[in-house]
Amino acid sequence: MDAVSSTYRAAMFDGPPGLHWLQPGWRALRYYGRRARQAIEQGDLETKAQLIARADELLNVLSCVLDTSAGATLGPALMTVYSALRFTLLRANTENSLDALRDFDAALSVLDHDMIKTSESVVAA
Repeated sequence: MDAVSSTYRAAMFDGPPGLHWLQPGWRALRYYGRRARQAIEQGDLETKAQLIARADELLNVLSCVLDTSAGATLGPALMTVYSALRFTLLRANTENSLDALRDFDAALSVLDHDMIKTSESVVAA
């Protein structure tokens, strides 16, 4: 990671970023997905589209803070996950798919639970 990126991330996160900074974003994505699912169930396709657009914008922000420099492992892995989440959102939006939004929520649940659990065990060790 170059000096400019390091300085930017440190200023943005008030110190070195960690997985705990991503958790609120993952939870917000889950919230948008659940609300989009409710909108589909109620036939409110305009609200569904707005919520999916918000989720996509948040994925952009979450992607921008990842370290994807040479030698980084977590950043590129999360970029792959975020790409899959984007595809799932596209499917949910174009097909009004409740199943796609359930998949979206399940994937984020795994991130939220397992990644944070792993992070805490590393800190404890």
